Amino acid sequence: MSVLDVMLRFSITLPVDIFASYFTAYFLLPYFLLHGKYVKFIFFFLASAIIFVLMQRVLIYYINLPIFHPEYFGQEPFFGFDYIFSFFNIYAVVGIVTSIRLFKYWLKNQRATQNLKEEKLEAELKFLKSQIHPHFLFNTLNNLYALTLDKSDQAPEVVMKLSGLLDYMLYEANDPKVSLEKEILLIQNFLDLEKIRYANKLDLQFELEGSSSGYYIAPMLLLPFVENSFKHGLSNQTTAPWIKIKMKLERGLLNFKVINSQGLVKKEKKESYTEGIGLANVKRRLDLIYQKNYSLNIRNNAEQFEIDLFINLT
Repeated sequence: MSVLDVMLRFSITLPVDIFASYFTAYFLLPYFLLHGKYVKFIFFFLASAIIFVLMQRVLIYYINLPIFHPEYFGQEPFFGFDYIFSFFNIYAVVGIVTSIRLFKYWLKNQRATQNLKEEKLEAELKFLKSQIHPHFLFNTLNNLYALTLDKSDQAPEVVMKLSGLLDYMLYEANDPKVSLEKEILLIQNFLDLEKIRYANKLDLQFELEGSSSGYYIAPMLLLPFVENSFKHGLSNQTTAPWIKIKMKLERGLLNFKVINSQGLVKKEKKESYTEGIGLANVKRRLDLIYQKNYSLNIRNNAEQFEIDLFINLT
């Protein structure tokens, strides 16, 4: 038997294989199996399998035999064939086509799921930012209000500083990451505003160790820690309030530490320190953005409150 004969015999039954493959992969699979309609899928699969096996038998019996084995035509009964062999002969091809189709569906669903997770993450981050910004702005405006009540000459400087902060919040903080240098400048501007408010009543230390050049961080991530140290630590102080802020960067590992004194406040107020809007949001943002690439330690006692944050920026 020549190669041409083999190809001719194969081509005679090929339409059945193609039709069975398309029917299974493009009709039974998407309309029944993938929608959980298993009983209907089994019913239509078995019914179509019987039809395709019979179709193959018609082609073999009325075309293949007369051309290649005319001596057997009419002698062999029409239903005298191996049904199981015919089924696997057809559905070996169907299985390959359907497997490819199933893989494409799986890949498409994986991408859709990933896109949905990313969209959900982005939406949650935007929501957390929208909570942080008004919270921060409210506290800063309170500072300005206190100065205007005292008719302080420093009020214009506060307005200028606040303008710079708002410019950062509106045009810089919308990016996923900003340069660490800009975030440090934001903190310094905020500290300048607070120095104006507290004047000589506050012992404030800000220490920066290591080069921040070339590193990026999520915007408005560090400021809530500083902001809370003023809001919750100093607002309850009567004498000698102090805040120590230290930022150390070494080989891409950022250590940000904020320590502030605490006054004699009620227990429920101290507990609320760690549950404020600012801290709760920033902890959630850390979980979403940095996941396992950060650690946050909070220590709270009668004398001081300490936040020790490590972030891998590489």
